[in-house]
Amino acid sequence: MVQKGVLFQIIAAFAATLGAMTMGTILGWSSPSLTILPDAVSFPVTLDDAAYYGSVFGIGAFFGSIPAGKISTFIGRCNSMIIYELFIIMGWIILTIPNAMWMLIGGRLLQGVGVGGLCAIIPSYIGEITEPKIRGTLSASFQIFICIGILYSFALGSVTKYVVFNVLCGIWALFHVLGAIMIPESPYILLSKNKDEQAKVSLKKFRDGNDDAISKELSSIKNEIETQRNQKNSFMQVLADRVNRKSIFIGVGCMFFQQTSGINVIVFYMSYIFKITESSISPQTASISVGVVQVIITCIAMAVIDKLGRRILLLVSAILMSISCAGLAIYFIMIQHDMSPKAFAWLPLTFVVLYILAFAIGFGPVPWVVMGEIFSNEVKPYGTSLATATNWGLVFLVTYYSNEITKLIGFNGLFIMFSIFCILAAVFVWIFVPETKNKTFAEIQLELGGNLPSTSTGP
Repeated sequence: MVQKGVLFQIIAAFAATLGAMTMGTILGWSSPSLTILPDAVSFPVTLDDAAYYGSVFGIGAFFGSIPAGKISTFIGRCNSMIIYELFIIMGWIILTIPNAMWMLIGGRLLQGVGVGGLCAIIPSYIGEITEPKIRGTLSASFQIFICIGILYSFALGSVTKYVVFNVLCGIWALFHVLGAIMIPESPYILLSKNKDEQAKVSLKKFRDGNDDAISKELSSIKNEIETQRNQKNSFMQVLADRVNRKSIFIGVGCMFFQQTSGINVIVFYMSYIFKITESSISPQTASISVGVVQVIITCIAMAVIDKLGRRILLLVSAILMSISCAGLAIYFIMIQHDMSPKAFAWLPLTFVVLYILAFAIGFGPVPWVVMGEIFSNEVKPYGTSLATATNWGLVFLVTYYSNEITKLIGFNGLFIMFSIFCILAAVFVWIFVPETKNKTFAEIQLELGGNLPSTSTGP
């Protein structure tokens, strides 16, 4: 039987990660919009236009994420979620009634601001309210909801008109606002504002221990906050500490390799890839099939992340993604040299499914888990913002410039490049990323400082 405190942690994490569902619908919107948008608007939409409005929200996300850590510390995690969702709602409204290309770009930029902020806030909130034994599982739910949102967009885009599609995607932002209103604020935030009684009430909802155990945990959090208040913690002073630099390097590095693996290129242009490869499976069916695989495998990752650990999932993920990208590169070389008979039309779907499987079990959910637990409270406002800004800045750069790179070296060259980045990701994890499963925040910081047995080398 699930204990009351654990159940409340699950409910609160679910309500918070409705924001990830919103993000998924936005990420998944680009692929079906390539086919349903041109018939719904009165102005021409070229493939170059689609590449730009499909990726420009990454710019908004970059700028939205930079102040998110400070904002959420100042006004609270829940209030910050609501504010950033308002940007997303405005974006959906503009996208639903466009009469010029600038409106599509403006709507996507507003959505990006909201997405960037939510990506920095939600993992922090989940990390702060959950116990170590289930923190990894509940943190991984962030990526699961993104995957469900992407699948939701793929499925809706294949059966609905443009306006209905946007409305049914945008409604999830309203659901998240309602969820953020109903859940308690993080005890960490309340204690940082000297609201001790409110923090005690909040923590009691998330824990099953007696009053003494809760008071002990509150005292531990309070002492950590007071220690940090007595220290000057400008960004440059935070960076002066070796452990802080190491945690930022790991958090940013995980996000860097998540995006340079090529995930958003495959998601954004999935329908187009299947169309130009003349696969026997329709682009819509293939995209939905891949979305289903992504949801299922991410759920599996959620179930095993606190058992197998973060490192092994990241290593397996990077290696399989490298193999998948190399396979796609070989297929495009075959097309280029007219060596691709109909008998091999199933290959693109196979490699894309393998890639999505690999991403979903490791580099999809785990970087968000790592970001939620690798930073101390002192570093968190800067670390979460910097890691998230890195992620979304690369979403734009990789997605937009991949179109330009493809013009120069073709899809085969593009996927060879992604394969190499995946190999580098495996090397990065092997050397630098510590194992954090079943560790408290204090233990993680001790390991980063070399005061616990290291798990950052070897499998």
